[in-house]
Amino acid sequence: MPDLDFAFFNLINTNKRGLAFKKFFLDRLAPIFFAPRIERLIDLPQLNLRGCNIKLPLGQGNLDTLNPDNQRDILNKSNILLSSYQLQTMAVDRRLKPQFINLASEFKPIFGDDFIKALVLVLIRECLSKRKMEKIIIVGNPEELAYFIEELTIYDLPLSLQHWNPSRYELLAHRLLYEKGYAVSISLLSPENWKKKDLVIILDFDRQQIAIRYPDPVYIRLNNHSFNIAPQLEKCLLNSGIDARLHNLAPIMESCFLAKAGFLYLGEERDKANYKDGKNFIYLQEIGDELGLWDLFLDKVI
Repeated sequence: MPDLDFAFFNLINTNKRGLAFKKFFLDRLAPIFFAPRIERLIDLPQLNLRGCNIKLPLGQGNLDTLNPDNQRDILNKSNILLSSYQLQTMAVDRRLKPQFINLASEFKPIFGDDFIKALVLVLIRECLSKRKMEKIIIVGNPEELAYFIEELTIYDLPLSLQHWNPSRYELLAHRLLYEKGYAVSISLLSPENWKKKDLVIILDFDRQQIAIRYPDPVYIRLNNHSFNIAPQLEKCLLNSGIDARLHNLAPIMESCFLAKAGFLYLGEERDKANYKDGKNFIYLQEIGDELGLWDLFLDKVI
């Protein structure tokens, strides 16, 4: 049995069709005939890590058809595979987050959210070390970015959070100002007003079309379909038969960074309590800094 450092769970690309895959039959057949299985190994020589691809032989639509108990059973069977390789966590295709985030009972699936935030912090740091910017604009879900926004206050630049429905997040702006002392404006998404010296962070996982007119601001744009973020690593994933877009790359990289942290801090006490309350992305950023892993990603997204 090979030594593995991480595991990644995903589905096949197309839904299986036919009478057997109608809900009535699929709910009865899935626990017997459609269990997750290890399909192939994943070699990442740049990180000196090896993992496995745990694949469920069903498509997204087939999975949605299953009742929650069967979905939970799939995760539990995946956990049995993890245990056989002494693995504690499993990276999961980000597109499965809505189905799986509340189903896992035996382990915590990794969807890559903290890796994405850590990567963006590194890219912002790199950009501001080379260019003089006047403002940081963030486009995304404010509820998921509150702690991330706090980290950007160290640059002492005006911060603007733009959203399609800004009125929903006025309370967040109030909390950041009166509880944390951070002045963050929240306004309607307005790309037509972005300026050349604005640094725009676009985390548009729900909406993919945002027109950016000339003169272009400097922007970092990531969504589940982003690619060419780390070409060397993406090539390795493609060679392993895995779609290398961010919906797969991010959870795999977060698992890998945590695996590298195990090697990095082996034999010494490392208090992770400081990284709780939504700030685990800072932990990942520090791992990448200490091991020089961010070089694989710089100058690829900005």
